[in-house]
Amino acid sequence: MEQAQQRLKCGDQWIDTDRLFVAWNGKPINPNTPYSWLDRFCKRTGMHRAQSAIHSFRHLNASLLITNGVDVKTVSTALGHSQVSTTTNIYAHTFAKVQAEAADAIAAALPLKSHA
Repeated sequence: MEQAQQRLKCGDQWIDTDRLFVAWNGKPINPNTPYSWLDRFCKRTGMHRAQSAIHSFRHLNASLLITNGVDVKTVSTALGHSQVSTTTNIYAHTFAKVQAEAADAIAAALPLKSHA
């Protein structure tokens, strides 16, 4: 939504890319910029940052989408995977957990009678 608003402000100065993190005009940013942002955030909040912390946000995003019932094709597209099988292979454990929770919910909803 922010990018759409910025695109309107910039008009013909906006550079269309498929990137999430961009400069004020849509131009791709330096790949190290998000690490700088995260470093400043961690210093300000006192949090420790591991080198892989930014990539862990990608996994968090995928896991949140899956556990909130977003279909695998949509998750795969959001992650930029060219094949849905890539997503299902990487996040198989998350899909299995969600399926188990769904089965538990169905079992809890069924009026089972005891035959004791």
